[in-house]
Amino acid sequence: MDHSIAIWSCDRTDHALVLVPSRDQVAVSGGRVTMTNSVVDAPARGASPASEGLAGRRSTLVIAAAGTFLALAAYTLPLSDFTTLASALSAGPAAQTWILSSMSIGLTAAMLLSGTLADRHGRRRMFLIGSAVLAAGSLLAVLSATVSGALRPDAFIAGRIVEGVGGAAVVASALALLSEAFPRPTERALASSVWGASLGAGIAIGPVGAAIADQVGHWWISYAGLGVLALVLIGAGAMALVESRSVLRQRPDLLGTGLFVAATGLALVALVTLRTSASAMVPLIMIVGAAALAVIFVFSQLRRAEPMLDLKLFRRPRFAAAHLAGLMVGFGSIGIASLVGTYSAVVLGLNVWQTTGLIAVWAGMSTITALAVRWLPDWFHGGRQLGWGMLAIAVGQLIMINTYSTWQLVIGLLVSGIAAGVVNAGLGRETAASAPSGRSGLGSGVNNTARYLGSAIGVTVAATLLLHGGHDVRLLHTGWNAAVVVCSVAIALGGIAVLRLGLRAARVDG
Repeated sequence: MDHSIAIWSCDRTDHALVLVPSRDQVAVSGGRVTMTNSVVDAPARGASPASEGLAGRRSTLVIAAAGTFLALAAYTLPLSDFTTLASALSAGPAAQTWILSSMSIGLTAAMLLSGTLADRHGRRRMFLIGSAVLAAGSLLAVLSATVSGALRPDAFIAGRIVEGVGGAAVVASALALLSEAFPRPTERALASSVWGASLGAGIAIGPVGAAIADQVGHWWISYAGLGVLALVLIGAGAMALVESRSVLRQRPDLLGTGLFVAATGLALVALVTLRTSASAMVPLIMIVGAAALAVIFVFSQLRRAEPMLDLKLFRRPRFAAAHLAGLMVGFGSIGIASLVGTYSAVVLGLNVWQTTGLIAVWAGMSTITALAVRWLPDWFHGGRQLGWGMLAIAVGQLIMINTYSTWQLVIGLLVSGIAAGVVNAGLGRETAASAPSGRSGLGSGVNNTARYLGSAIGVTVAATLLLHGGHDVRLLHTGWNAAVVVCSVAIALGGIAVLRLGLRAARVDG
C-alpha cells in the first residue's frame, strides 16, 4: 500500500505525525480525527510549534483576505476615474470598452485553471505566483503611460489582462488556503465572513485609490501602488503561509484545460466586441465558436477518467446551489453596480468623489455585513443564506428604479449592499463545504469562474440596455430602468432556484 507522511498543525501547541494511506490523510486537531485528501508540508525550519497553531492560521486568514482585497481593488480601479483614464490613454470608444472589460477576461479565463493547479502543485505556491503576476500586470499598466501613439491603450489593456490572470490565481488559492486552514464549520464561518468582507472592502477601496490619483493628477499612481502592495503580499505569504496540496495526484487534463480557456476567452471577447462592433456578425460568429468549444469541453470531461472538472459534481444540490449563486450574483449584482458611476455622473451630474462615495456605500455595507453574518443562527446558513440574500439584493436594486434622486440611489445601494455581504460570506462558506475532499482549489476556481463569467455577461447586458440610445439623458434614464429590471429579475429567479436546491441538499444531508 502506498503511504505518505504529513505533519499537521493542531489547535494546541503539539503536532501530530501521521502515517496513513495517501488517498485518506488523517488530521488530529483538538481531540478530533478528520479525514481529508490534502497534505500539508512541514513547517519552515526554525518555526516554533505555537507559531503553526492558532497564530499560523490567523496569519493565513489575514494574508488570504489581503490577497482577495487587493485583487478586487485592482478589478474596480477604473470605475471612478474612467473619463480621466480614457483621455490620458487617448482611447477611442472601442478601447474604452476594453479598458473596463479586460481584467474580467483574465480573471474568468484563468480562475478554474488556477484552482486546479493550486490543488495539484500547492496553494501557497499558486498564491505567490498570482501575486507576482498581479504585480507584473500593474507594472505594465504603469509603463503604458510612457508609450506613444495608438499603442498606449493597447499596452494598458494588456496590463489589465495580465492583472486578471494574477488576480485569478490569488483569489482561487486564497479561498483554498482558508478551506484547508479552517476545516471545522464554526471556524469556517469566521474565515468565510472575513473573506467575504475582503471582497466588499476591495470593491470600495479600488475606486477611492483611483480618485486620489486622479486628484493628484497622475492616474498611474494607483497602479504603481497596487504593484508595490502585491510585492508586499509576496513577502508576507512567503514567510507566513504553510504549503498544502491535494494528495489525489491525477494526471493533468491538457485538452480540457485548453478547451475551457479557449471557450471562456472567446466568449468574453465576443461580449466585448458585441458592444463595440458596428456589425453584430463578427461577435455572433465568436459566440457560436465559443459555444462549440464549450460543447466539446463537456464531452471531453464526460469521457475522461480524470477530468479537469467532474461535471457529475453538479448533481450534488449543495455544490450546484453555491455555483449557481455565484453566477447569478455576478450577473445581477455586479451588472448594476458597474453602471452606478456612469448613471450618477451623466444623469445626476455627480463628480468623481460623489460617484466614488456611492460605490463605497454599496461595498462598505457589504463589508460590514459579511463580518456580522457569522452570528446568524445555524439554521439560516447554506441555501437559505444564499437564496434569501439574493432576493434581498433584487429588492434593493428595484428601489433604484426611475430615480433622479441621489438619496434614492443611496437607499437602494444600502439595502443591496447589506444583502450582498450576506451572500458573499455564504458563498465562501458553501464553496468550501461543497468542494470534493482535498479539492478546495477546484471548488474556489469553479465558484469564482461562475461569478466573473456572470459579471462579464451582466455588465455587457446592462451596459447595452443603458446605452442603447447613446448619452441622451432621457434615454439613459429609460435604459437604466430596463437594466435594473432585467438584472433584478435574473438574480431573484436565481435566488428562488438556490432556495429549492438548498431544500434538496438538506434532505440529502439529513
